[in-house]
This record gives sequence, structure tokens and C-alpha cells, in this order.
Amino acid sequence: MVLELQAPSATRWKTFVLVYSPLLRFWISRKQVPVSAREDILQECLKSIFLGIGEFRRHKFETGSFRGWLRTIVNRRVADYFRTSADDKTVPPELLPGIEAREERDPAELVAEELALKELEARALHLIRESTAERTWQMFWLSTVEQVPTSEIAKNFDVSSAAVRVAKARVIARLRKMFVDSASQSES
Repeated sequence: MVLELQAPSATRWKTFVLVYSPLLRFWISRKQVPVSAREDILQECLKSIFLGIGEFRRHKFETGSFRGWLRTIVNRRVADYFRTSADDKTVPPELLPGIEAREERDPAELVAEELALKELEARALHLIRESTAERTWQMFWLSTVEQVPTSEIAKNFDVSSAAVRVAKARVIARLRKMFVDSASQSES
């Protein structure tokens, strides 16, 4: 899905916003941004992503990741906000250098971010499930999550083992399209 955003599609963009906005909000909230400014910064982030997605490239040997690219955009939009707010004396000047620097993150923040990423995955699974035939979804779920043997699933659904593997592969392929980082890591 992420790389498909490079070709114009209102549906793909809506799905991207639905799946990734909560993660972007999470990162924005961790930057000491006033609640009243968070949605404006989110909109600026989404605008930057929309305009810059054509520049994003993920290759096996690159060190960057899609989430890293998104985090950089969030950090820059937050820094922009604080730069303009600094003129109004609403932000202490000592806070500004910390916004752009790569901060060391405490374990509690890492746990909170992991939870935000789990929520992102759950939203993606929900979207995929809504648009997948129930039978295909059930075969995928039994095979992948519940780890029921393929032969048993095939027998229960009165299909071949190959049909079960195809159903599983189709859902996994859709998941990989949504998560560039995960797909790229599995290829490495």
C-alpha cells in the first residue's frame, strides 16, 4: 500500500490516513506539543507525506525505513511549529534544540510506542479482514495465527492444501503492502 501511494488513489490515501494517523498522533504527543496544536501538526505531516511519498525509496541495502521516514517528517513539522511559536515566547528556547536532535528514548516511551505499533497492526488487519472473503480469511487465520496444519484446514473447508496456502499467501501479501518495513525486513 505504501509504495502504491506513489500513484494517485483517493482510496489508498484514505486507507493510509486511517491506519497511520494514530501513530503520527502518538509521536506528535510525545514532543511536548500543546493539545491545541496537535491536529494542525498532524495535517502538516500528512501534507508532507502526500507531497513527498514519491521521493521515498526502500531498497534492501538502505539503512532507512518507512517508519523512520515518517518519524523524520513528524520531527521536522514539530520543529517548524516550535520555531514559529518561539517568536510568540510560548516555548522555552532550551526546548528547541532537543526537538530536532535524535533523542535517547526511555524504556517507558519504547513500550508506549510498541503499543501504538500494535494498534496500527490491528487497524490494518481489521481493514484487510473487511475486504477479504470470509473463507479466505478463516483459512489464513487458522493457518497463521492458530497454526492448524494445512491438511486439516483443507479437509475442513473441502479444498486442496494448495488452496489453503494460496489463501494464506494472498492475505500476507496484502499485509506486506501495508507495511513496507516488515516486507523489506523479511527479504533481507
